[in-house]
Amino acid sequence: MEHTPRLISSEVAALWNAYMQNSMTYCVIRHFAEVNEDPDCTDLIKTALTTCQYVITEVKQIFEKENHAVPIGFTQEDVNLKAGRIYSDLFTMRYIKYMASVGTAASAAFLEVLARNDVRVFFSTTSQMFMKLYNDSCDLLLKKGVFVRSPTIPPMEKAEYLQSESFLSGLVGKHRPLTAIELAHISKNSETNSIGRTFLVGFSQAAQSPDVRKFMERGIEIAAKHETVFRNILVEDGVPLPTTWDSTVSESIDPPYSDKLIMFQTNSLSAISVAGYGAAIGASLRKDLGGHYTRLVSEILQFANDGVKLMIENRWLEQPPQNVDREALRNREN
Repeated sequence: MEHTPRLISSEVAALWNAYMQNSMTYCVIRHFAEVNEDPDCTDLIKTALTTCQYVITEVKQIFEKENHAVPIGFTQEDVNLKAGRIYSDLFTMRYIKYMASVGTAASAAFLEVLARNDVRVFFSTTSQMFMKLYNDSCDLLLKKGVFVRSPTIPPMEKAEYLQSESFLSGLVGKHRPLTAIELAHISKNSETNSIGRTFLVGFSQAAQSPDVRKFMERGIEIAAKHETVFRNILVEDGVPLPTTWDSTVSESIDPPYSDKLIMFQTNSLSAISVAGYGAAIGASLRKDLGGHYTRLVSEILQFANDGVKLMIENRWLEQPPQNVDREALRNREN
């Protein structure tokens, strides 16, 4: 006897999050497409838009089939295609690469908590689409000679076991050299902050609300500070610094995106940073690195919390699916 079960909470959460993220990303890239001047970037942009549109359409169909409210998300009202360029075509490529990597990781992570076959097939497909988009963007950046690589280290001469707990030291005095995995996380988190800072510089001059502009300025300061922390770690360890991720930001103040989208994108980048720092804490055995990440995570969490408050005040934060409030039902007025 065939049986199609209802969506479970983790499936609803995964689908809802996918819709919100991709409807936002679609708007961002839609404006990139409008101002793009690099012919080499055209196909990459088209693939990115197709991927986002696939996610939006499929989630909508699943929710409608289940009589589940489709999220408001982001629409054409959140993007002004007539606005001038703010970010360079190079930043477009880097943004697509970065968001494709986030989409790949999110789709793969969601698979662990999915039960229904159709939902698993959907996220398996999106994971493959985002992976292709990521590889295409990497190939394009490499072709143009602007792919930012993480630092290189000499080849390890032989494999051996540790013989001293000094490997864990680092809070006081001399510490041992960074491991390859620690370098990888420092590079990744530096990239996140650099992309975020570039985005926020443009947002800070194009946002319509003074409160949003002020919030963006605060975010720029935090991202720059965190980049400095990571660069200092590399300098102290004698590691060659990677080339900068900065891209040109124009002087345009004509807003291509709504303040609602600007705040959602900013909070999304904050969430990605927290996840990245958390992963780095688990992979970093040097104590001083754990101390750095713990302190920086706390700062981002406070920034993100203030961002949520600002969005609620302006009625920009869409309520995610949640369980029934039993207490409210019991205490209702007759």
